[in-house]
Amino acid sequence: MGGTFPLLRAPRLLVGLLIALCVGALICALIAIIWQAADLFGNPKTSSIDIFHLLRMSAIQAGLSVLLAFVTGSIVAIALTRLTFFGKPFVLAFLSAGLVLPTLVVAFGLLAIWGRAGLINDIGQSVGLGKLPFTIFGLQGILAAHTILNGSFAARIFYDRLQALPSASLKLGQSLGLSEWQRFTILDWPVLKSAMPGLGATIFLMCFTSFSVVLLLGGGPANATFEVAIFEAVKLDFDLHRAALLAAAQLAFCLFIIIPTAGLKSNSVLIGASQNHLWAATGKVKWIIGALLFVLMLTYASPLLIILYEGFDPAIFKLISSRKFLNALATSCVIATASATIALTCAMLLAFARAELIYQNAGATSTNILRTVISAPVFAYLATPSIVLALGFFLLARFAGLDTSKVGIYVVVIANALLALPLANATLGPPVEKIANKHFRLVKSLNINGWRRFRFIELPLIRKECAYVFALGFSYSFGDLGVIALFGTDDFSTLPWMMYRALGAYRSNDAAMLAAILLFIAVFSFYIFPKILGGRDNAHLQ
Repeated sequence: MGGTFPLLRAPRLLVGLLIALCVGALICALIAIIWQAADLFGNPKTSSIDIFHLLRMSAIQAGLSVLLAFVTGSIVAIALTRLTFFGKPFVLAFLSAGLVLPTLVVAFGLLAIWGRAGLINDIGQSVGLGKLPFTIFGLQGILAAHTILNGSFAARIFYDRLQALPSASLKLGQSLGLSEWQRFTILDWPVLKSAMPGLGATIFLMCFTSFSVVLLLGGGPANATFEVAIFEAVKLDFDLHRAALLAAAQLAFCLFIIIPTAGLKSNSVLIGASQNHLWAATGKVKWIIGALLFVLMLTYASPLLIILYEGFDPAIFKLISSRKFLNALATSCVIATASATIALTCAMLLAFARAELIYQNAGATSTNILRTVISAPVFAYLATPSIVLALGFFLLARFAGLDTSKVGIYVVVIANALLALPLANATLGPPVEKIANKHFRLVKSLNINGWRRFRFIELPLIRKECAYVFALGFSYSFGDLGVIALFGTDDFSTLPWMMYRALGAYRSNDAAMLAAILLFIAVFSFYIFPKILGGRDNAHLQ
């Protein structure tokens, strides 16, 4: 490989570095504001904070959530690789969408089934069995919601890894007459185990920083986490010192997890090899894993199905014609569209910047350093969870003398774009770099650069991925409650904030209808945006 090269000859690389530096400077400024506001010395209000309880509770529920996600996800993935049935593509699509389902909607769906006035209690009372002896509120409710959200995510990751097993290995194992247990231990388990460190760290941090689920299903201070404690400190007590101290403590722990796991290699969820050989299960094993798959998929889907059942009733027409709903819907659409556009643009520019290192034939040392700097923004979400990011912006606006109600929409757009950036990067990064590795000699020999390279080579091959990234960013931002929680008011409201306030006012019918609308829009965005933006041919990498 060649040596160093002048940055001025690589405008894409300069743009990527500029984005990385801007995001890094913004994150550092937010952290500095939080640290300054924390006032660690001499503040009597912080003496009653039990940080160790919050840390212990957050870590316990996150650790158990990872374990349950691994168990359920591996069972579903193994069953899908061994069975062929009608509707399998729909099951895979559902597992892919599980990552961006609005957490508030899933939590509400569990309440609709297992809550005091839920479906199970209604059935029990109608047949004379009375109410359930347990409640959905508490640790069990948090774990149930996290398992539905992250179990489907883990299942899709594990399935893609299992599908990447070489056909020759499967044919050899089948010809040797390996039992199902031997197949699992020799072929499946090494593949699943290799995916667990990076996946486990990601799921752990997502659960550790969970907000909507704990807020709705936590059941009180005994199960509180940092995210909920920060929200209560700002919105209920307006104790910015306590909120900043909690944010600083959570940030320190998140960095403690991120630093040792940042170097773990991860593959794109969407890109993987497909098996050319099906080694189907037979006999009793086929029926056992089929039954397990049915039960787990029903568990995953039941909260969403009950939301659709309860949400769409004649009263919905009155709701959707109200001014509050129309304003919240318009605000949600504007925020989601702007956030998705920013996330897609930044992900593309960062991916092009990393690919430019391949086109420029940079040396190994300079490549590693520049790749590390350019990739830094994609860790913004993991380093600064949504409520911490929102609090930083909130404090920054107050210290600057700005009206938080007026700057709220801009803050929510930027914050949601940063939160969607890791997922966008994981989708766009691998195909863009694959294009560079495959075509860089041809591109250099023909001197195809800049706009011509983007229009004629890159865009036709990544258009489908770009459409998916936009849909992902739109759906993620549309259903987010973490950022709007600190800025939401009567005049500035989104559909998730409107739904949360309806729950707080015990207007369960309105909350059910809003949950159904949120779910419908989140799923529909994955259908309509790829159709509109993905192009007619939906070009794939060859």
